[in-house]
Amino acid sequence: MNVLVHFKVNKTNITTDQQPNVERVAMYLKNNPTATVDIKGYASTEGPHDNNIRLANGRAEAVKNMLINKYKIDANRIKAQGCGETDMFQELSWNRVSICELIVKK
Repeated sequence: MNVLVHFKVNKTNITTDQQPNVERVAMYLKNNPTATVDIKGYASTEGPHDNNIRLANGRAEAVKNMLINKYKIDANRIKAQGCGETDMFQELSWNRVSICELIVKK
């Protein structure tokens, strides 16, 4: 299952309207104690390269930190990485996201 968390241009903070998406991930993890989540942060090619790398990393970390701090999910169950400009969607606005991929271990 994949959940998207969208970000505003040049921002890494999770807005109020996106918090339910993070909560959905947290509830899944709480209900499935063997599940883990891989969070990938993205940024568009607009703007300076260094800034886009910072944004991609910051977006992934923002979701991770909310899961840990607000929902008390164990950090060992969360992997966060910024994909920067290496894994791009064709539609530029889609790159202002963190994608949370939930993985259930059997």
